[in-house]
Amino acid sequence: MFCSNVVPARICHVTESQIILSAFLLIFIRFSGVQRSNTMASLKSSKCTQVKLFELQNEMILQVDVSGYKSGHNAKVKLQLQNCSHPWILHWGCISNGNKKWFIPSFIPSGTRVHKKSALRTPFIKERDAYVVNIELRDPKIHAIEFVLKDSKHDKWLKMNGVSFHINLHEQVDVENDGARSSKCLLNEMSDEEIEKPLKHRNLCNSVFFPKLSTSSSTWKGVSQKNNIFSNMYAMSLEEACNEMVGEKSNSIRFLSNKMPAWIKFPASVVLPFGVFEKVLSEDINKELATKIACLCEDVDRGDVSKLKMIQETILQMKAPRRMSIEVRKKMKSSRIPWPQGPAEDTWNQIWQAIKKVWGSKWNERAYKNRNHDTLCIGILIQEHIRADYAFVTYTNHPVSRDSSQIYTEIVKGSVETLIGASPGRAMSSITKKSELKSPIVTCYPSKSIGLYANNKRSIIFRPDFISEKTNRYACHGIYDSILMENKEEVVLVYSRDPMVVDLHFQALIHSKIAEAAKIIEDLYECPQDIEGVVQDGQVYVIQCKALSL
Repeated sequence: MFCSNVVPARICHVTESQIILSAFLLIFIRFSGVQRSNTMASLKSSKCTQVKLFELQNEMILQVDVSGYKSGHNAKVKLQLQNCSHPWILHWGCISNGNKKWFIPSFIPSGTRVHKKSALRTPFIKERDAYVVNIELRDPKIHAIEFVLKDSKHDKWLKMNGVSFHINLHEQVDVENDGARSSKCLLNEMSDEEIEKPLKHRNLCNSVFFPKLSTSSSTWKGVSQKNNIFSNMYAMSLEEACNEMVGEKSNSIRFLSNKMPAWIKFPASVVLPFGVFEKVLSEDINKELATKIACLCEDVDRGDVSKLKMIQETILQMKAPRRMSIEVRKKMKSSRIPWPQGPAEDTWNQIWQAIKKVWGSKWNERAYKNRNHDTLCIGILIQEHIRADYAFVTYTNHPVSRDSSQIYTEIVKGSVETLIGASPGRAMSSITKKSELKSPIVTCYPSKSIGLYANNKRSIIFRPDFISEKTNRYACHGIYDSILMENKEEVVLVYSRDPMVVDLHFQALIHSKIAEAAKIIEDLYECPQDIEGVVQDGQVYVIQCKALSL
């Protein structure tokens, strides 16, 4: 009887004792298997993994893996976007039991920025064939996380059938299928304002640069950590940054460099994102300076504008964490920005001083009088400085006649500073019809007698990077300081041998190239543009552009 369960009856020539022994062995094995299965199930459910799959647009898949204890304590959440062609942003927050409002956990992923006090924005990072965000949750009161996805490239939002995605950390997991589930999602095309209406949060930037604090360093540090708006990275390449982390200059270069033809060049760039200033100032090595700056800001708010200079001088005394110098150098090297020659410590000190001067320029008198001073966040765009043969500015609508069919260009020998008034005289100017880009018409020949030139062919410049209010978009430009690593020297300009003046073919070629680049940029942005750039060895470099104020 028992034997028939093990082997066919025709080959079962065994004794009765062997049959009994076999029966006991079979029972033992089955019982052990059940026990082992139960044990594994118990282990798996105590520190379980649940997997949820969401079918998104264009065959994209979102996989969410939650591992950790059922209580949600020390849970780890991994989100993977598969079949995805470009980075997205995770807009998320935590939920406690019985409360629908989002809150921020005590520990946030690298690269995350706090958005309007109660939400986080974390960029997905490329890992092999997927884009990934890893979240570690260390707070036992966290019951769930909720999120929406932002397609920053097309400025669209993705929700779960009109509501936020909800991942319950306390959910029981089916051991057999390991918690795998699949759901379908719908694309929701909405603006930032619409997506955030339910949150009703005050703009975080109101307290970014020196909120009204008590003068104790512990209070300063506590508030800085609570409002933790910064990325955990001190520096990042433009490819690593998302729109919310950096300002208009960085976003513009990143956008254009991916779409412009190869003959239009851009300087190699690295960015210090929003919040690095606060991060450095909240370090223990700067706690006394933080207290002093907070006091000085209170004095300025009470009307003592003379303290602005003292704020700038105090900022120049800040010390940098060692990791910052390592990270900045690493990012500059990987982005092909030249590291200046000389002893490493001296070079870093020069770079660090330049960074602090840009931060400090937020407290120059012109900047302070700007009406959105308190709400403006400043990052820093570190760029390779191109030693210009010529510098130019071009407008895709004629600035005087307002003729939208004409591109107006001004060119000078030397750097941009020559163009904007370092010496008396006029720039060379031209008009190019958009319908005849190969036929520029020179309207004025140059008369500036002095040009400014950098000594080295390759250097570094530090530019303020910010997002200005739409209602005051142009008031911010030009009032914060750009810092070049080396001094410029004045050179007496001679035009009798200048090809821009004496070689009509070269003259037409350069003016035509600039006009063509301007037209391409205008078409990409679909609005008139004010574009600044340089020419080196016949190559056109775009430094920055902004919408033209009409």
